[in-house]
Amino acid sequence: MLVRMTRSVPRGLAGLMALAAILSVPASRPLAGQSINKSLFLTVLDASGRPLTDLALGDILIREDNTDREVIDVKPASQPLAVVVLVDTAQGKRVTDAYGMAETYVRDIRVSVGGFGKQLLQRSPDAAVSLMEFGQAAIPVVSFTQNPLDFEKGVNKLIPKADVGSVLMEAITQANKDLAERPSTRRAIVTLNLEPSDEQSKEDPKTIIQSFKESAAQLWSVSVQRGGLKNSKRDMVINDFAKASGGRRDFIVGISAAEPILKNYADALAAQYEVVYTRPESKKPPAVVQVGLARAGKYEIHASGFPPK
Repeated sequence: MLVRMTRSVPRGLAGLMALAAILSVPASRPLAGQSINKSLFLTVLDASGRPLTDLALGDILIREDNTDREVIDVKPASQPLAVVVLVDTAQGKRVTDAYGMAETYVRDIRVSVGGFGKQLLQRSPDAAVSLMEFGQAAIPVVSFTQNPLDFEKGVNKLIPKADVGSVLMEAITQANKDLAERPSTRRAIVTLNLEPSDEQSKEDPKTIIQSFKESAAQLWSVSVQRGGLKNSKRDMVINDFAKASGGRRDFIVGISAAEPILKNYADALAAQYEVVYTRPESKKPPAVVQVGLARAGKYEIHASGFPPK
């Protein structure tokens, strides 16, 4: 038996030491008292990127603050999934001059994002998906819906905005707030952004990390590179948020690759499992959760590093 513990929290990066400080905790021992049950949602992908559909009790290992927890159930997630999709509509002047008009990406963006919504709602009919753009401001386009046609109508309204910067960090914060109000704790944010970009958000990384803790959402993010430059600071932040929340980050050089990637995100989210484990009752909740897989082979685990409340 091969036991692998994967850490779902970010490691320190230049300019982002605050994230590591927030998530860094010392080892602890179980406290005496009554045990309580907690649940988290995860997806396990095989070497080809396909979700595993045969997970069972004994496959998943849980550790909180360096203390092993007893897993009592592993089952396909039955709670409704809520997803906020964030789309870049910023057309900064510098980007326009150097790399061509953003209009050239409109069709592919609409096809990619529309394909995600259709795929997700086909796989999970009880899911709800909303749409928000983040060119100049975080603006809701479609409220949470289970109707693929309603979502597609909103997608077809997306247009680039001339001479503005993007506010992806602002949009992520707002998405987390919206998701925190949903009745189910099974939540995700999916983003599509263009690089290079002039990020105008003023949100502090600590504030955004806290919003992920409150929402328990995973961040699945794909960035399209249009030239040799990119916003390196924002790039590191997105990487850290995706890793900490149990999502994924992909960087592509051709917009046509966005559609299959986003459909893969939909498949992964629809194939989530719920893992139920026990935790000693305590006034001080744990700060970090780690998830491992007791199987031989190469797998990719997507589970939040923030313990469920």
